[in-house]
Order: sequence, then C-alpha cells, then structure tokens
Amino acid sequence: MIFDVRTITGTAMLLAIALIAQSLRILFPIPPQVSMFVIGTVVSATYVLATWRYGWQAGMVIAWITPVIAYMQGMLPILPLVLVTGLGTSVYVILVHWLKDRPIWLIIGAASTGKMAVLYGGALALLHVWNITGPKAMAVLLAFSWPQLITSSLGIIIALGIMRRIDG
Repeated sequence: MIFDVRTITGTAMLLAIALIAQSLRILFPIPPQVSMFVIGTVVSATYVLATWRYGWQAGMVIAWITPVIAYMQGMLPILPLVLVTGLGTSVYVILVHWLKDRPIWLIIGAASTGKMAVLYGGALALLHVWNITGPKAMAVLLAFSWPQLITSSLGIIIALGIMRRIDG
C-alpha cells in the first residue's frame, strides 16, 4: 500500500460512510433487526471497498475504528467485544484481500464464514470466561452468528458491483 493522498482520502471517505451508517441507529428509530442487516451490510461493503481499492491496510483501519465507535455508541455491551469484533473483521479483510482474484462464491463463502466463526467463537469464549449469561449474552451471540453471514456476503456483493461500476 502506498500512502498517497488518494489512498488516505479514499480510506477516510469510506470510514466516514461506515461511521455515518453506524450512527443511523442513533439518529433514527430503526428497529434493531433492520438496522443490524442494513447497517451491517453497508459497513461490510466499506471494508471490502477499502481493501480492494486501497489495500488491506485501508481495510484494517476501518475494521479497527468501527468497533471502537460501536462500543462508544453502546452497540457493543462490553469493552472486550471491541477486540473480538476487530479480530473477526480483520479475518474478513485478509480473506477478501487474499481471494480477490478468485471466484466470487469462494470469496463470499470463505470471508463471510471466517468472519462469523471468529466473531461467534470469540464472543462465546469471552462470555464464558466473564460468566455473562442471560438475555445480554444471547443478544450478543445472535448478532455474532448467522446474521454475519448475510451482512458479510451482501457487503461483498455490493462492493463488487461498485468496483465494476468504478472500473468501467
């Protein structure tokens, strides 16, 4: 990755889109089920676009800033979930980067499953170690499970469509 003005500006713009999308749930009364899928898809698309357009480092910048902001907004109920989320998203970014020239079904399958596995496994381990149970634990595990497959897959599909449009 070359740290030129175009790369820094493009990464900053995609980060801004991700953070604005995350803030929609605070600004508008969006039902949690809808916001999880809509916002999750938009944010996932920004990771992929940053990675494909500006390099894996750009994807990592967004991957580690967005969970911090999500925690500050109250969307992650405990601070260590920032680490779990950052790790899961890092796996997503790395796999999307490595598999960029592979068939789209492979990119979607590997990156989405890898992200979900790290998120769910990390959350499960964290909740077990901290002995957190009940509705809060169930909500975290649900959010870090199968919805991740959907939002991650749709994020890749949207990013692919945008990249095709940009590249002509």
